[in-house]
Amino acid sequence: MDYYGASDKGLKRKINEDSYCCMLNKNGDFFACVCDGIGGAAAGEVASKMAVIYLQECFQKAMPFKSEPEIVDWIKHVVEEANDQVFTAAMRSVKQRGMGTTCVGILCSNDRTFVFNVGDSRVYALYEDSFLAMTEDHSYIADLVKSGSITLEEAKVHPARNMLTNALGVWDHIKIDIHKIREDYQNLLICSDGLHGYVSEDTIQSILSDQNKSSEEKVTMLIQIANDMGGYDNVTAILVQKEAGEAHG
Repeated sequence: MDYYGASDKGLKRKINEDSYCCMLNKNGDFFACVCDGIGGAAAGEVASKMAVIYLQECFQKAMPFKSEPEIVDWIKHVVEEANDQVFTAAMRSVKQRGMGTTCVGILCSNDRTFVFNVGDSRVYALYEDSFLAMTEDHSYIADLVKSGSITLEEAKVHPARNMLTNALGVWDHIKIDIHKIREDYQNLLICSDGLHGYVSEDTIQSILSDQNKSSEEKVTMLIQIANDMGGYDNVTAILVQKEAGEAHG
């Protein structure tokens, strides 16, 4: 497995409110997540960092997973705990009131890959025959598109396109999407909306499909394109790709 992550504040923002991690633990399991902070000023940065640090620490201490329900329960528990931490910190500080963060990621264990999501950051998977978003956005716009009230094209320019209906730290209860995905992917991309909000899925697919580039080269290209499109937001991307000859599910 070849993996690489990077984050850039873009060209318009003063600080980077995105945080991320990608790591193996002592059990040989792999975990990666991206958190995109909300709440303005430094508060979003605090929320995303707090969530990522907590999830990292939990993953480092995790015992070997014996079953798929155990993996799902672990993800649910640690993401809910991260939510509690950010929510409590926001309640205790006037400066950080209202802060929160998206949280999206993957956990790979024993040739099984699980995706989890809260908010509108995304996981994409490149398969031999398709390129798919593995997560559904928890946003006002996504709900409008789903109900048929607006089209995908209208969604791209809608004034409320950044309004989340679910995020870590904003509410004391959150919805966490967790599901297992097909194991025969070639690449998995975990990213904030600073990437998928400005770079087309066709462009992302084209870069991921290049079998001659490393994960680092692809991530660098994706972030550069997001900045070339105006760099209006912080942009974070983690790419996991199976190497030549690596067993597929």
